[in-house]
Amino acid sequence: MFYLEPALPLLLLLGLIGLARAWRVSARGRKPILLTIAILGIFLLSTNLFARILSLPLEVWYDDRVVVPHDIPQAIVVLAGTVHAPLPDRPYSYPASDTYRRLQHGLYLFKYWNSSIPIMVCGRGPDADEPYSKTMQRILESEGVPPTLIWTEDRSRSTHENAVYGSDVLHKHGVSSIALVVEANSMPRAAASFRKVGISVIPAPIRFTQLNLEFTDVFPSWRAIALNGEHIHELVGLLWYRVRGWI
Repeated sequence: MFYLEPALPLLLLLGLIGLARAWRVSARGRKPILLTIAILGIFLLSTNLFARILSLPLEVWYDDRVVVPHDIPQAIVVLAGTVHAPLPDRPYSYPASDTYRRLQHGLYLFKYWNSSIPIMVCGRGPDADEPYSKTMQRILESEGVPPTLIWTEDRSRSTHENAVYGSDVLHKHGVSSIALVVEANSMPRAAASFRKVGISVIPAPIRFTQLNLEFTDVFPSWRAIALNGEHIHELVGLLWYRVRGWI
């Protein structure tokens, strides 16, 4: 992706030059309106500034500083993101960056609260031979978390199922209050899903969308496209979950 970084702004620049020319030579009543919407839409979706705007309805509810509540919850819940499956030359699974970030924040909370409350890891993944939660469990054990304080939920394949199946595990242990770890833009949907099944949630969000207050905020980048895609996914997901009655 690094070598392709200059390609996006260069292609957009060529597109804008072509768009300006199309407006100049087009006849009255035949202006390139659709082309203008397409080029400007691609430009907006490739900027960090637009990503920040899209993030506001998702992230504005949470503090972007690390705030650890005084009321200690009964458990920490970390939802799985992506886990890389085993390959012939690598016969083991390992967490992708999103899952690893969540695990590290869960570990921070675990150690802050004197390592006295359990951590539940949730998620099976799509068609995974080994549940994602088992991979996450191994990481937690390697970081020194006692196996007796690690709970696994290994059936869920979505945030809704994280809450439904995760609440079964929590209720069996008499837990009704959790600190929930997930990205800030995913927190509204995830927290609402757990509250829907009767679990009190203390949000512990990570990875807020930030502006650099530099030219790079309005300079097209592939990362901004991916981030805008995440935000749109979450906004549509909130609507879909509400229609389905899951939140």
